[in-house]
Amino acid sequence: MGLALIEKIIALFLMLFAGFALVKKDILKKEDSQTLSKLCLYLISPCVLFHAFTVEVTPERQKAFFLCGVLALGIQGFFTLFIFCLDKILPMTVVEKTAVIYSNCGNIIIPIVAYALGEDYLIYITAYIGVYNILLWTHGISLFKKQQKKMGREGSCLEENFRDSEEASLFKKLSGFLKNPNILAIIFGFLCFSFRIDLPRPLGQAIKDIGGMIGPVSMMVTGMVLAKMPMENFFKNKRLFFVTFLRMVFFPLCLLFFFKLGNIAGRLPMGKEIFLVTYLSAIAPSGTSVNQFAIIYQQDAEYASCINIFTTLVAILTMPLFVYLYSWLI
Repeated sequence: MGLALIEKIIALFLMLFAGFALVKKDILKKEDSQTLSKLCLYLISPCVLFHAFTVEVTPERQKAFFLCGVLALGIQGFFTLFIFCLDKILPMTVVEKTAVIYSNCGNIIIPIVAYALGEDYLIYITAYIGVYNILLWTHGISLFKKQQKKMGREGSCLEENFRDSEEASLFKKLSGFLKNPNILAIIFGFLCFSFRIDLPRPLGQAIKDIGGMIGPVSMMVTGMVLAKMPMENFFKNKRLFFVTFLRMVFFPLCLLFFFKLGNIAGRLPMGKEIFLVTYLSAIAPSGTSVNQFAIIYQQDAEYASCINIFTTLVAILTMPLFVYLYSWLI
């Protein structure tokens, strides 16, 4: 499993360097990353979310899916609460907070699990991604909007569903939330999964193929931002190492302790393998969605990209290590 993880992460890194090269050779501009970010957030990501629900339904799988969702909610709740408390002692920027709380549980973990465990395990990632996206598109995006408002910037986000306003009614906020394509994908995917609804084959294939672009597009966006970033940026901000420690070492260790203490794997047949998917989702590098939100809301996209790239680089070592510890301890 460790070797498969390393191979997949290296493959994703090669995709990152493709975006880097396109900008360095002036084929694309750094600013083009904003268009690709919107393409990823509003089209490719919803397709990934929906397609992951298209598996054979069994009572055992439904129970495992539900437990994975509950566990994901608890994990994300712990991350959010910890950072909220830490921010009172050691103030953090919006990019740092979201980078620590929200992992790259889709872009990296989906291809890793499909490659190493098989597509049948993707449904359990979806449980995590569902919880993750609901929180990201409510709590996460609200952090960026709040910071943008404080700084007095108009920004360049054109998505009307998430326009923030002091006077906005609860109905309008709820309506905007439900119109977001990522949330709709989760809702309709879950309904199809629950009621065993099959899509016409051409439509299902189109959704699958579009979703398959998430790894390349997300990593190329990161590479495009990196292309115009001085390499010394990785070392001039010492907080980068602190953020990386929280995301890639501290949280994975905390979760190992929790999984062991709560005997999580013993709650289901094949629970060790099923909850490994949840664990991988939680210990992944900083999410590329943070980069994309930082670009759209003009909140230090270069620093966000630094965190994403550095945590992904560190993940080449930490993820196989923690998978080994999980296999040994759980």
